[in-house]
Amino acid sequence: MEADTLAELVKAQTKKFDAQVRRIFTLGIERTWAMQASSLTLVLLALVLAGGAWVLFHNVLGFSQLPAVGISIFASYFGPRLVLVRRQRKTERQFMDLFPDAVDTVARMIRAGLPITAAVRTIASEAGAPISTVFAMIADELKIGVPIEQTLDASSKQIGLADFRFFAVAVALQYSTGGNLMATLEALSQIVRKRRALRLKAKAATGEIRITAYALGGIPVLTSGALFVLQPGYLAPLWTDPRGPVILMAAGGLLFLAYLSMRMIMRGVTAA
Repeated sequence: MEADTLAELVKAQTKKFDAQVRRIFTLGIERTWAMQASSLTLVLLALVLAGGAWVLFHNVLGFSQLPAVGISIFASYFGPRLVLVRRQRKTERQFMDLFPDAVDTVARMIRAGLPITAAVRTIASEAGAPISTVFAMIADELKIGVPIEQTLDASSKQIGLADFRFFAVAVALQYSTGGNLMATLEALSQIVRKRRALRLKAKAATGEIRITAYALGGIPVLTSGALFVLQPGYLAPLWTDPRGPVILMAAGGLLFLAYLSMRMIMRGVTAA
């Protein structure tokens, strides 16, 4: 019994420490509920990226120590941050794909005469991740006596997705006023499905533009790589001449800004 208690204590402390480390890499990010990488993974990734950036820019490209240190610090921080952001977005996409089915399940269980709390517990135990994770969090709050309106409000703020906020507001209002919750959830499910179909349609419509953007962004990299293999002396001034690193940094920065600009435009079109 004492061994089990000690193991649970260690596990809780480890989770707390992992959350604190993740908080360092996610400063300024609103939604972090799906970022579950361990602190060991993040620290190792940061060290590998810092070492790789140092070797590339200092030993290979010949940057002086100060710029190389700055680039290494940048890579060690924003590399794990990018991994966490991508994991968050991937989990959010999975959540939105499964969410309409979860809403339909809640509506069917209410039609069968079960309370909303039982429906939440059923989805928490039977649905797939990440739906089960979110509803398990709600079920745990309900188990300790937190009112469902308060639980749904806190969960919607933490999840931060518009469709889940609609669900939380609809359930809270209908639960407190005694309206037809089943009909509301069925209508909400249809709305969520239509919103998802609209996002997929917008993504398909911008497919050609995205491929063009990726091709244009990859041409300089592929061309430089081919020249480095076929004619190494042609690119030698970029790391032998003192002006070469400046040109490389300017070129890389401009390519990165172009990528961000095109990504923001496409995300603005596909966001619903």
